[in-house]
Amino acid sequence: KSDDDPQHIDFLVFSAHKMYAPFGTGVLIGPKSIFEEGDPDQVGGGTVDLVSETEVKWAHLPDREEAGTPNLIGAVSLACAIQMLEKIGMENVAQHEMELTEYAYKKMNELDEIEFLGPDNFSNYENKLGVLTFNVKGMYHSFVAAILCYEGGVGVRNGCFCAHPYVKKLLKVSEEEAEQMRQRIISGDRSNLPGAVRASLGIYNTKEEIDEFIKVLRMIINKEYKGVYIQDKKSGSYHPENFKIDFNEYFSLTL
Repeated sequence: KSDDDPQHIDFLVFSAHKMYAPFGTGVLIGPKSIFEEGDPDQVGGGTVDLVSETEVKWAHLPDREEAGTPNLIGAVSLACAIQMLEKIGMENVAQHEMELTEYAYKKMNELDEIEFLGPDNFSNYENKLGVLTFNVKGMYHSFVAAILCYEGGVGVRNGCFCAHPYVKKLLKVSEEEAEQMRQRIISGDRSNLPGAVRASLGIYNTKEEIDEFIKVLRMIINKEYKGVYIQDKKSGSYHPENFKIDFNEYFSLTL
């Protein structure tokens, strides 16, 4: 878009892991003229042409903005991920995600104990992302997330998702409650803080996996889980006390 177009993008920032690429690459796209002004945000090896006791002459782009050893593997993996998404077709990705989202929401709506955060009108799935944010009535989000993980093998996120003010608003947390929460966090106690559980759907997920997710949710609601869970006040996380997972059974560093 032209500079005077309302939809013109001045800067574009994205993370590679959101596009299924590993190795922690971050991307910032913007006008070269802006990057050529001022000093680099991070300085280090490779960012200079000349250094003296009185002067620093910065290198030309892109070197001046890439201090240290570049994340070459990350850049290559991002390029491969973009090529793969282009091959699949983003319209196909969107269609698959929409179908999974509709299927998951309808299945979860059958469970009276599930409370969704955000708009409760689930008729327009075309405008929804594959993100399910919810709570189970009468249970802390960190407790539900722990059982999903330890006993269901379902990876979810719980808490406030880097959006504390918004989540507190959705949960109708009062100013008094927010201040009490603040004082507890400052004192090192993160137990049973307000929050929610978030499950995300991607191109690799299937309806069969959603069925398994619902199965574990029913188990949690019916209190049929096997573990005796103890909460760590410092982190707020729950861990089973009566059994431990042998991760060597699933992961090995032996070649």
